[in-house]
Amino acid sequence: MRLMEESQKTISSLSLPVRRADLDINGHVNNGTYQSYLAEARIKAFAELKQQGESQILEPDRLAIRRCELEYKGELKYPEEAHITTEITRSNPESTEIVQDMYRTSDSSLVTKARFILGLPGEEKEVFFNEENYPFAFYHPISVRWAELNPEGVVNLDTIQYYLDDARIRSSYQCGLDLEGLRAKGVGPVVYKAELNYFDTMTFPNEYVIVTSYLRSEKNRLAFSHDMFSRSTKKLVVSSLVHGLFMDLKRKRPHQFTEAEMEKIFHTKTTPIF
Repeated sequence: MRLMEESQKTISSLSLPVRRADLDINGHVNNGTYQSYLAEARIKAFAELKQQGESQILEPDRLAIRRCELEYKGELKYPEEAHITTEITRSNPESTEIVQDMYRTSDSSLVTKARFILGLPGEEKEVFFNEENYPFAFYHPISVRWAELNPEGVVNLDTIQYYLDDARIRSSYQCGLDLEGLRAKGVGPVVYKAELNYFDTMTFPNEYVIVTSYLRSEKNRLAFSHDMFSRSTKKLVVSSLVHGLFMDLKRKRPHQFTEAEMEKIFHTKTTPIF
């Protein structure tokens, strides 16, 4: 177990209380909500750098987040407090790398490790939906709501992760898994790693489609591939690979699906909704 410690490289730190509204159906902070905590810490870090006159690394106004890597090491519950350290490990006019660690203040245990790459918008190669790339996939429509826009007029990263979470759960229903029965047994989905690449912003009133595919991961675990496309242009907006498993939350052991259930997960065919 990694514990919180002082670091000379840390440029900023922030403590935030967990609100009861941040909890999900499993009684802990939803993995997407961690993004909002990390964003608050980055905003504070950049504000402090601006006050210190560190203009050479103040490029967030013109740079956008292009990649995010998250490792979930522990859980947060209510009432608890999260302590976040922020470090800028690389910065130039075209790219910035930010590393953040989140700890529980009650025992100083590491909860999440995060790495963000910021770059100039519009430099990525355009990718468009091709049905041949998704022989077995699930399709979930998204309509951006006005209330989901941030002050810059785009959808925040935490909301995007909520969209992806929702698509994963809905895809489980689509393939015929008995999620209610699993939940009654104390079995639920757990995410331990997420990688996200951002190619464009999500805005109102546009509509999008999340294409979800199941993949086999190490130790018989699952990985979920999410590609989000604009519904009108079929252009790729977000690509994500999420590593997770269904956990027996009472026994703290991975749940083993039957062969019949695995067949549903990996070989259910649905129709694109573009």
